[in-house]
Amino acid sequence: MDSLWPLRKIMFSNRSDKNSAIRLPSALAIGFTGHRSLPDEAKCRKCVYDFLKEQKAAAKGVVYGISSAAAGGDLLFAESCIQLEIPLRVLLPLPHDRFRKDFDEATWQRAEYVLSKAVSVEVTDDHGIREEGYYECGIQTVQESQLMIALWDGEPSRGMGGTQEIVSFARKMGRPVIWLHSATGAAQIFNQTALTQLDEFHDTELEFLNSLPDSGVTHPTDSPGKLAKAWFQKIDNNASRLAPQVRRLSSIPIVYTAAAAFFSGAGLQLPHAETWLAVGAALGITAAALPFALRLGHRQSLWARTRTAAEVCRSVLALWKTPIIDEVVAPEIFPEFAGVLRSLNLLRALDGSQNGISIGEFKEQYRKERIFLQMSHFTQQAERAADHARRYRIVTWICTGAAVVVSAWLFIGPNGLTNTGLLPGKRGLTIAVSALFQIATIAAALLIVHDCMRRQRRYRELNDWLHKWDQELDALRTWPSVLKVAGKIERALLVELLEWKSLVRNVKMPRK
Repeated sequence: MDSLWPLRKIMFSNRSDKNSAIRLPSALAIGFTGHRSLPDEAKCRKCVYDFLKEQKAAAKGVVYGISSAAAGGDLLFAESCIQLEIPLRVLLPLPHDRFRKDFDEATWQRAEYVLSKAVSVEVTDDHGIREEGYYECGIQTVQESQLMIALWDGEPSRGMGGTQEIVSFARKMGRPVIWLHSATGAAQIFNQTALTQLDEFHDTELEFLNSLPDSGVTHPTDSPGKLAKAWFQKIDNNASRLAPQVRRLSSIPIVYTAAAAFFSGAGLQLPHAETWLAVGAALGITAAALPFALRLGHRQSLWARTRTAAEVCRSVLALWKTPIIDEVVAPEIFPEFAGVLRSLNLLRALDGSQNGISIGEFKEQYRKERIFLQMSHFTQQAERAADHARRYRIVTWICTGAAVVVSAWLFIGPNGLTNTGLLPGKRGLTIAVSALFQIATIAAALLIVHDCMRRQRRYRELNDWLHKWDQELDALRTWPSVLKVAGKIERALLVELLEWKSLVRNVKMPRK
């Protein structure tokens, strides 16, 4: 089987959109659980094959399967996927040599064929307890699937990891489950509402991210890994383009507020003071309305989501070549990016580049391209945040002192009242208005200073963590220990995404 066939289909299907040729494929993950012993294998095979064929024909994106390769139902499902040219991810409950002991010679030959055709083969458990291995494999299948097929006789499990236990877990997790009775062939649906929602599901977030312009990024044509990297570069470029726009626009209301304070106060020393007071009031009203007129909340949300998507993708790419697809960011934490994560994991499985890298090569590449670059980035950002905080603090106190002096002079100066032409009560009101605008300006500036100081502390803390974990990673020599530390690093680097998530939760994004 040509494992890249669905990728090529998706990669070239949207080339007519000149702004967004680089797109992640939408994906539907179908998991399987079933018995080892089947009363009528031919009937069961037909039921599974027909269902998969219908799903493939109806899906708008790529359908792929997730299952073990155990004798019985798992092999039927896997062989059906291969026959229908559906990409298959195989999860093994035990290491290869121990898994082999559960087969007779003829059935093992079938299993070897499935393993050779699968786009990825991953061991889900290596703790030595056979039943727990099968249980963990079934649980992970449910967790990584959107839809489950259960080839089941309806009877309780005969041991840990049995079909009934996996079906029960899937139902509690809210997964739609298609129950195909292993004896009668009758079909029944569990969680019908979830299945209806899945049929009607349209991943607006993935569509939005795919539709972003990809100017300046080369469109790949020969590798799933290159497609994932190009998509990341596209999203990262858009986030970098949006960030300065948001910062510049956010400063405009502060400038208008400062101008309102100036005209409201300085107008006391100018002819036609009432006119200048009106100008100050108009500027103040404009400053209050500008965030809405400039759609600052929307623009900030747009930047936050784009940057979050880029960082999620960066994290996946950092662990791209490891032997196990480890979801550092679970879809439950960022449900908006569930489709993005599924698509990236599919591309990673199709890429197969993780099969040839040694642990030493991975460590060298990961430390150089992830840890050292991030440490350098955090150091620069901490220094920049400290410099910005210092500048904002100086400007704030200079302006505050100047405003107090000017306001006091206007109020008690010998010519203040005679030059204004205003009654004493109106003059006091004018100064009060000016003072309020000054307070608003100072408050906004202090918020910026506080944010700069907070970012400085965060960057330095993250830099210290990375330095410690880098030393630990350098000393490790086995994949499990290396991946454990790498997972901690990725989760730490993604902590700030939770803050961005709070800014944009439930905000509807435009498609274009």
